[in-house]
Amino acid sequence: MKTNETLYLKSLNLQNFATFENQEIQFDTKFNAIIGETGSGKSLILDALQIIFGARADKKLIRKNAEFASIEAIFSSEDAKIKEYFNEIGHPFDGNEVVVKRIIFTNESSKSYLNFQTCSASLLTTFSKRFVDLVGQFENQKLLSEDYQLILLDSYAGINDDIIDYQNIYNQLSFFKKDFNELLNEKNIRAQREDYVRFQLEELDKLNPSIEDELEILKKKDMILNSEKRTQTLGALALAISDDDSNLLDLLKSCLNRAEKNPGIVADEIITKLYDVKSILEDVSYDLSKDLNANLDEENIEEIIDRIDTYSRLKRKFGGSTEDMIKTYFEFKSELESYFQVDDKISLISKKINDLELQCATFAEELHQIRLQKAHELSVELTKKVRELKMNGASLKIVIHKSASLGPKGFSRIDFIAETNPGEGFFKVKEIASGGELSRILLSIRQILSSNDTISVFLFDEIDTGIGGETAICIGKSLQSVSEYSQVLAITHLPQIASFATQLINVSKTTTVVEDLPRTISIIDQVSGEKKSELIKAMNPIF
Repeated sequence: MKTNETLYLKSLNLQNFATFENQEIQFDTKFNAIIGETGSGKSLILDALQIIFGARADKKLIRKNAEFASIEAIFSSEDAKIKEYFNEIGHPFDGNEVVVKRIIFTNESSKSYLNFQTCSASLLTTFSKRFVDLVGQFENQKLLSEDYQLILLDSYAGINDDIIDYQNIYNQLSFFKKDFNELLNEKNIRAQREDYVRFQLEELDKLNPSIEDELEILKKKDMILNSEKRTQTLGALALAISDDDSNLLDLLKSCLNRAEKNPGIVADEIITKLYDVKSILEDVSYDLSKDLNANLDEENIEEIIDRIDTYSRLKRKFGGSTEDMIKTYFEFKSELESYFQVDDKISLISKKINDLELQCATFAEELHQIRLQKAHELSVELTKKVRELKMNGASLKIVIHKSASLGPKGFSRIDFIAETNPGEGFFKVKEIASGGELSRILLSIRQILSSNDTISVFLFDEIDTGIGGETAICIGKSLQSVSEYSQVLAITHLPQIASFATQLINVSKTTTVVEDLPRTISIIDQVSGEKKSELIKAMNPIF
């Protein structure tokens, strides 16, 4: 067994599951061959395991007259990394046992449990994909996928951790590209809005509104409306102070002349005050004269009226008051600045994308070169293995090409080609390989990869379809080879294969009478040692 990330299936308990009433299977850590006559229930064990691994639980599998069916699998592991994995997914376990349970009810949804906590079936699928590999007809079809072929090559090359590191960079690149496109879309959508905001700001900037300015022009407006009364009032005051024949200034000057000609009659203090009054009247006369001469011309009047109209119009447009208008003005300014920030973000993200694309391209090239080398090595090993499985004269090649663009795993593209008949040329495996040949190719791959993969449990279904004799013996040896590093469970009807198993799991069925009605029951018998040889001979007396 492997010492790195090792987990194996310890037991499987089936209760009210199809023809199994209450049976428990104890598995060996190496090669377990599941045998039995056709219809005995061998495939039901595989069905149960698939449900444990997250497959849909069909209510038809509940035993007749039972309210529920229960399937419980116990896995065993001493590996610290595996404990850490289950801690990370929130389903820790004590000791060394991982417990998975599915209960199928007749009248309600099925329930899933991982280490005695409820969980989703999808979580069981995620867990099983990490540690369990089901090699059957569906898996054979997966082998025809270029994506899956690349996964197998990367596993052989030992670059899975490098792939994860690359994908982290690639995911960052994808994130920034998505963000970049969203910002571009945002900019395009906002382009019309930006034009509108700029227009409103130009209009407001032209007015340059303020409460003080509005008060000042309203004051000027009042002056315009009252200009005639103003002129009359100012003129009367100017006339009384300095312009009339008997104005105040002239009278005051006359009084001061008389006082100066008769010194001592008027007190100096009074004369000083009269001079102060004279100075004040002269200042007032000057100011009145200036105000009278400062009449607004027609151009100034039109400008003031236009500004007042602009204030009124923009107040209606932007909230009803000058305060609201000024608030809207600053909101527009802030919004326009945010558009500039989008441009800055686009520029920064564009630079980040360029940097990440360079990192990805460099990393992808390194991965590509490793794949080129390892593809040749794997091709040689696969050819050797399939020939050992009686695909005489067959040759397998893994050809690596470079794609024009980067993808989640670099830019390597794979062609898995084979020549099954010497001299007839190479073609893609999916175009020429039969089901039996695909099974043997896949078994060869598993045999090569089992020593350095995270997979701990291999389930082989239909591995012996369409074969027999010496080929079956070769397949049995290969399964035994895989079990040196990983636990193997294989359903077989061939004694040639079963003879290489560490333990036989013999499935048989019997009929019993329950309440005067016959009922079929499947029974598990675990066989090893000397009894194993007897059972194998019983499978085929000639063997």
